[in-house]
Amino acid sequence: MSTSGGDLSPRRREILAAATTVLAHQGNRGLTHRAVDRQAGLPEGSSSAYFRTRDALLGALGDFVADRLAADVAALGARLATCPGDHERAVAEVSRLFSRWLAQPDLLAARLELTVAATRDTRLAERFTLWRDDLVAMVRDVMSSAGRADDVSAEILVAALDGVLLTSLTLPARRRHAFVSESVEQLLAGLGADAT
Repeated sequence: MSTSGGDLSPRRREILAAATTVLAHQGNRGLTHRAVDRQAGLPEGSSSAYFRTRDALLGALGDFVADRLAADVAALGARLATCPGDHERAVAEVSRLFSRWLAQPDLLAARLELTVAATRDTRLAERFTLWRDDLVAMVRDVMSSAGRADDVSAEILVAALDGVLLTSLTLPARRRHAFVSESVEQLLAGLGADAT
């Protein structure tokens, strides 16, 4: 079940936002109820009252992070669908989204940690597979509306853009935006200027 929609209470949101920061800065091993409570500035035991076990906390965090990213991807898909064949607009829209994500490095780092954890956790793997499938389907739809439906290219483009985004996290902040813009431009041109 999705946990980032209207069913999340403000306190649950607060706890999951704190958990995102803890996971980003301390890694999977550092994600404990006590660390989340400290990060959120809550009394000890607060997060465990909402998420009884560490698995429950991790599962809810997986939904929270994936849903936040999925909402952005859906909005991007809607914008791109209005401009089939407009390569410059596609580059600008994707770069704008990536720049916004780069301004929230904790969200991206947490997603990376959760992706690694998903290799050992079936529930997380299912959640992140759904998110990725939705992303690939959106890219495929945009490509199809431009007359270039190609499942393989959609998969490759998503994988390449994901790599650009994660690589950018390792660069000095001053270089990130230029790297993203140049990479997006080259990838969209190389894997289907006709498709954007």
